[in-house]
Amino acid sequence: FRSFGMRKYVCILFASLISGCAGEKVDFNTEIRPVLNDRCVACHGGVKTNSGLNLQFRDLALLGGDSGDPAIIPGNASGSAMIMKVTHPNPADRMPKDDEPLSEDEIELLRNWIEQGANWDRHWAYERPVKTDPDINNDWIRSPIDAFVVQKLDKMGLSPAEEASCTVLARRVSLDLTGLPPSLDQVESLCATDDYERLVDELLSSPQFGERWAALWLDLARYADTKGYEADRARSIWRYRDWLINAFNSDMPYDQFTIEQLAGDLFPDPTTNQLIATAFNRNAMTNEEGGTDDEEHRIAAVVDRVNTTWEVFQGTTMACVQCHGHPYDPFVQEDFYASFALFNNTADWDQPNEEPLLREFESAHRTEASQLQADLSSVGEQIVATVSTPEIRQQRLVWEQSLDDPTVSGKLSTTAQNEVRRIAAIADSLRTPHQRAFLRDRFADVDPSTEDLRKTRSELTKKLHDLAPTITPVMRELPEDERRATRIMERGNFLIQTDVVEPGVPLALPKLNGPANRMGFAQWIMSADNPLTSRVMVNRLWEQLFGLGIVESSDDFGTVGIPPSHPELLDWLAVHFQDDLAWSVKGLLKEMVLSATYRQASDVTAEKLELDPRNKTLSRGPRFRLSAEQIRDQALAVSGLLSDKQFGPSVMPPQPDGIWKNPYNGLFWKTAEGEDRYRRAVYTYWRRTGPYPSMATFDVPTRELCVSRRIRTNTPLQALVTLNDPAFWEAAQGLADRMETFDGSTRDKIRYGYSIALTHEPTDETLDVLVNLEAKSDLTLVANSIMNLDEFLTKE
Repeated sequence: FRSFGMRKYVCILFASLISGCAGEKVDFNTEIRPVLNDRCVACHGGVKTNSGLNLQFRDLALLGGDSGDPAIIPGNASGSAMIMKVTHPNPADRMPKDDEPLSEDEIELLRNWIEQGANWDRHWAYERPVKTDPDINNDWIRSPIDAFVVQKLDKMGLSPAEEASCTVLARRVSLDLTGLPPSLDQVESLCATDDYERLVDELLSSPQFGERWAALWLDLARYADTKGYEADRARSIWRYRDWLINAFNSDMPYDQFTIEQLAGDLFPDPTTNQLIATAFNRNAMTNEEGGTDDEEHRIAAVVDRVNTTWEVFQGTTMACVQCHGHPYDPFVQEDFYASFALFNNTADWDQPNEEPLLREFESAHRTEASQLQADLSSVGEQIVATVSTPEIRQQRLVWEQSLDDPTVSGKLSTTAQNEVRRIAAIADSLRTPHQRAFLRDRFADVDPSTEDLRKTRSELTKKLHDLAPTITPVMRELPEDERRATRIMERGNFLIQTDVVEPGVPLALPKLNGPANRMGFAQWIMSADNPLTSRVMVNRLWEQLFGLGIVESSDDFGTVGIPPSHPELLDWLAVHFQDDLAWSVKGLLKEMVLSATYRQASDVTAEKLELDPRNKTLSRGPRFRLSAEQIRDQALAVSGLLSDKQFGPSVMPPQPDGIWKNPYNGLFWKTAEGEDRYRRAVYTYWRRTGPYPSMATFDVPTRELCVSRRIRTNTPLQALVTLNDPAFWEAAQGLADRMETFDGSTRDKIRYGYSIALTHEPTDETLDVLVNLEAKSDLTLVANSIMNLDEFLTKE
């Protein structure tokens, strides 16, 4: 405060004790923060601090900028430079510059807020959720969820809808919980017994439950079967997908689910499954292009892990903080690199072999594999000893300095010469023994004196690979003597690194009390003090069922995210999930789907459409298009073609020719035969530069980065896919075959097929249309038409 001036500081301190009475109490979060975010912090915040003024934090705002005049004097609006600037009569001096002036209402809000003491409330998402029970009850309410919804509806002058029919409800809950339509037996049973809870329990215990919910998590984990970037070569990481399916099916508690993915390798004696779980962060892309800087892309992978972890588990947009302070939220650049430091000491290093790898051997081969690994280690030590002798070190120096001499370069191939030059060029940038060992091994690979040893190593490696049909990239921490220092990167540039930063979490959130590594961070995420974790996961599950999250911006719980539509409900669910349900995902989903809110019919009145077109108040049941995976799986299910085979390497169902044309790798699409042709979408091979086209048309992401929300589109291409794509046409043929085998007239056959597809019989008018269509074509075209009805592609 010396540069600020003691007298001004005392004045501010005295004024801050005064609480003005101007007008009604102004709420900072709902009235003042939006004005600051929208009109002020672009120039006076985390990205820019023009004139030295930062309005993101109260203490910095009170200090003022370069002029020395306090921007805000609590209790004294007329003496505050902020008010003087926004009301200045000269446009050249008025703030905000080069923009529309603040409205009179906005200025009055700022005045009253300052007069009342300029309180700077914390954003709601950074306060711990508090569980409050609503004091409302009526016959419609089945759950506390409903009581919160009714409260909101009452304020809007709306009332809930009637309960959906048994056929609609059976299809809705089956698609939501398993991603598949119900069987006709399940529908008939529900309609006969009205035992909805029994159906819910049956669906929750279905093996298909895990497949449906793993598909959601794969977007978050940016899972793919290829490495990304230009070459986009194959990667064997499908065991992580299978781990997810098993985790959801076994109802693994969400705290365990989180910790194992972020730090499974850091348990004292990690199991194979805990190691596989860490592939969550090995899904980051690997760049195999020639001439790239390995360290640059290692850093890029760490940056991706930081951003992904904060978005997935904390609903926080941390990505921009790599280069500067957050534009709106209370995170400074040092906070990003404190998180970066938690991930910066893993052994992977953007290499084509993707080490470290978990190799899994059949029991019959484990003894042989163990011997092969010992032999490989021995050969490796011999190579190290060979390339570390004084004579070889001198020879390498000669090569580096004399590659232009034909008598020297003649001993090496052009590729080897280029490799030696490249290695020599980056040698000075290696900081750790781990990297120097890697460099030494690269020299060994071009050293003629190691030719026999290298041949032996290659043969042993091939034998080991043949014995291990399954390999999975996993996380592994570096030993203490090889740990990297983390420095702030100026504007995110890895070439310009400045001050050292210790591992940690943002100062705006609770302290990190555990070890300063990935395990401590994972435990911090799942701690009772963390205000974000349970809210974020509850919101994700709610979004899947209702189409919109309670916080619509499920990727951003920050100050410019969309405020919760039902804040008390969100907090009740968050505390309930953590404390009462012990992090049970199945328990939470059951609570949601048993609610009267979920069971409403999706019919809409003109009044509701006018007052709430997007159904944010939940005055009716959810109605929106199915996901790409659900559309494909439903088509296969009703056709009778869907395989129930689970797990294993990804498969390649039919797709148009010519999708995969990449000159930089040898990948090609080999269309699956037998039941692999008809497996669920979650098992489809996912190439980042060429996702499965029919699903890409229905908005699946490329998975190069974490995706929290798929944005649903509506395009003519989607109709062309469901009408003409080979997979959908095969499904139509399968449904037609089922219709053909039904005993009865053509009209009966069509009625039966329609019931299979939509869980209820068609109206007479609809049936007449379909019968007339069959008379002009065949049952396959009728089946194809049924599977292109809006009702078939929509959950209602």
